[in-house]
Amino acid sequence: MKLFTRILRWAILTVLLLAVGVLVVAWFVDSRQTDQELAEEFKGQAIRPVVHYYQVTERGLQTPRTIRFMETPASAANSTLPVVLFVHGAPSSLSFFNEFFKDTTLLSRARLVAVDRPGYGYSDFGRVETSIIRQAEFLQPLIDRYKNAPYLMIVGSSYGGSVTARLAMNNPDRVDHVVFVSSALGPGLERTYPISYFADSPLIHWGVPPLLRLANDEKLAHRRALEAILPDWPKIRARITMLHGQRDELVYPTNVSFAQNHLVNAEVKQFLLPENRHDIVFNKREYMTSIILDILTQRDVKETVKAKPIAAKAGVNETTSL
Repeated sequence: MKLFTRILRWAILTVLLLAVGVLVVAWFVDSRQTDQELAEEFKGQAIRPVVHYYQVTERGLQTPRTIRFMETPASAANSTLPVVLFVHGAPSSLSFFNEFFKDTTLLSRARLVAVDRPGYGYSDFGRVETSIIRQAEFLQPLIDRYKNAPYLMIVGSSYGGSVTARLAMNNPDRVDHVVFVSSALGPGLERTYPISYFADSPLIHWGVPPLLRLANDEKLAHRRALEAILPDWPKIRARITMLHGQRDELVYPTNVSFAQNHLVNAEVKQFLLPENRHDIVFNKREYMTSIILDILTQRDVKETVKAKPIAAKAGVNETTSL
């Protein structure tokens, strides 16, 4: 009995020391890169992303929201390329998608855009917004920015999938395709660890590093935020592709069936990966890229088919306009 007690004490002490160690490290790690660090990251590439900022001033906001995003620049050569917008999860930043911005094949096929969600990266770091509806409002200027793009695809990872869903609801005529990657979409269909409630207690909350506090605040409010957009799922008309790990114990695979049941006006394709957990962006990046490229290829084929009958009449229309 004494031996068991001693082992239990050491186990508890070890867990506490590990928890304290994680918190200490987290105070110095915020998973974001400065503009200069991003410039260095892509130095030497033929196509280098450019960082931009914009502000959103809305009624009820005491101070404007600042949003940072990066995009591959437009040129005469790629002005007609489709746009792929990446929206990260929590805790994270736009740097989560850096490797996609280094893929030369993908860069040749689309303009790439990644955004720091509100409160993350350099989008008012630490200023949390737990409403999915509000987050989508803050990202709406990006949808407006690419309103003339021939094709708009949004790739949402984890919590970013929730915000992506809302953007698709708000823009049924602008968003052409949505790729949900390990996305939390159904209320309650994700794991909330007991430590999340402990970290939210008044005595502890102030000591949690900003990045973890952001993610925890979003996590605890996520069910309510998803319930708020529940009636609007029929508004989504974009084509949908879902990637989810069947061993995902953080955001459950049942989110896929939830989405299929609620996407009544959208065509849905799913890819359930039997060996993956909540790690698809990290461990299946090339697979993700191949799926994105396949979507773009199918889009190109359909556009070519559509263009054939129009091309036969083009001469007449042009002559008339002149």
